[in-house]
Amino acid sequence: MQTSNALPRKLLVRHVSRNKFLSPAGRWVKRAEAAFNFPNLLNAINTCLGRGLKNVELILRFEGNAPDRHISLDAIQ
Repeated sequence: MQTSNALPRKLLVRHVSRNKFLSPAGRWVKRAEAAFNFPNLLNAINTCLGRGLKNVELILRFEGNAPDRHISLDAIQ
């Protein structure tokens, strides 16, 4: 597996079964462009745990053709 030192361009929270993203207002939105871009993993995880969110994943989006990375919150809890 190839590793990269690239930092993600965006860090989003997505509700898996609804296929919606968490917005800055705390609502679920369809468009990733309207989603809150978390400053770091710890902030995203703390937000999810603090709100008691279930069935969510963190999505890391990178520049260029690099594929998104999906991290299930269940893997962290």
